[in-house]
Amino acid sequence: WAEMAWLGIVAAPLLWMMFVWTYCRRETGRHTPLIRSLIWGLSLTVWAVALSNDHHHLIYRTATPIGPNLGTPILYDHGPLFIAITVPIYLCMLFSLGITITTARDASVIHRRHSFGFVVAVLIPLLGNLSYVTGQFYLFGFDPTPFCFLLTGAVFFWLVERRQLFSLLPIALRPLLNSLPDAILVLDDADRVVETNPAAQMLTIPAPQIGHLLPDVMAAVLNPLLAYPDPDKVSEIHLNPDDRRCHEVRIRWLSHKTHRMGRVVVLRDITHRKEIERCLTEQLTANMKLQEQLRNQANRDPLTGLCNRNFLESVRDTLLTETRLGHESLAVAMIDLDHFKNLNDTWGHMMGDAVLRATAHFLETQARDDDLIIRIGGEEILILLPHTTAEQAEAGIERWRAAYCAQPMILRGQSIPVSFSVGIASFPDNASTWDLLLSRADEALYQAKNAGRNRVCLWQNTPAK
Repeated sequence: WAEMAWLGIVAAPLLWMMFVWTYCRRETGRHTPLIRSLIWGLSLTVWAVALSNDHHHLIYRTATPIGPNLGTPILYDHGPLFIAITVPIYLCMLFSLGITITTARDASVIHRRHSFGFVVAVLIPLLGNLSYVTGQFYLFGFDPTPFCFLLTGAVFFWLVERRQLFSLLPIALRPLLNSLPDAILVLDDADRVVETNPAAQMLTIPAPQIGHLLPDVMAAVLNPLLAYPDPDKVSEIHLNPDDRRCHEVRIRWLSHKTHRMGRVVVLRDITHRKEIERCLTEQLTANMKLQEQLRNQANRDPLTGLCNRNFLESVRDTLLTETRLGHESLAVAMIDLDHFKNLNDTWGHMMGDAVLRATAHFLETQARDDDLIIRIGGEEILILLPHTTAEQAEAGIERWRAAYCAQPMILRGQSIPVSFSVGIASFPDNASTWDLLLSRADEALYQAKNAGRNRVCLWQNTPAK
């Protein structure tokens, strides 16, 4: 039966070495199928040689019981192939032991326990087998190596069940953590740091230390978020009030079965992104201001600054609808400067433009906040008076007219007599549509002009004196 054990004698150390290398160094390589084929090929070959040992005696020359009783330990006289096989096997085990010791030295506190557990798991069967091969120790007269593997299994049970060997962040993720640009902090249930990466070490001074609580400057900002972590929430923080850097924070629970063991905190530097967002916001604001300027230019008369026909077209339907729904009145006053053509011919067009600008300014000072003053062309100006009947509009605009013509306009040192005529109509009393309303106001204006100008006239009413 000793020959039957050789399949496991060769395969177990080689597979163990492959597992330790993969777990501790995360370097499985591209040739894993080839490596596995070599391991099993070598193991099956040695096993075949061991099974045929009675024919060549290269592994065991002789097998002699130490005593006459049944179950007496057997003393083997090892052949040359035994040494050629066992020496590389022991070297593989020592190599695995060296990897785990090196990993334990470089690992964090919680992962160092895993590495030392690996060391114990390797040493138990190794020492047991050495004691048997050298004839120093027998367990109940048998090879103690299988019993040592029972102890190795107990160690792994402790690592998996008690130390969450495959539940916590494994040692193999160290190269991955080191390569991440985001800062990673792994905290236990007492908020002690159990793992970080270089990006996290550069966040604050002092840097977060494994096995310790978060530094004060970091805890002051993160503790309110850690108290009630929301996996769907992304927070933006400044770790230092004097630091312009901005970080995006995500917090996730670490759980084993139903027990919450800690949290993972991921901090991403979004300073550059925030700067881009700020620039885009400023550009958007500038674009909106430009659009507003262009809109004003499109809706404003460049000479007087009053609204123009484009603006009138955009608001007239809304005004009529609001007036109709509110059961209100909308008065429309059509103003025409008296003898404006003679003024242009006498004083020139530049003086005529100055009179138009001065008239527009005068009307703006007299109008209410919700009144709209619109230059519709030449010397004609339209005034829209919401919530106003024709009679109310007549009384108010008569005061404007009297104040306007009370004294001459002084422009460029010249005294220029000015006056205007006004025609008023109202919606819905005098017209039911916009076009008809303007037509009625225009008719009233002609009534005022025909009556001698410099007066206010209601549609189909006697002109005011």
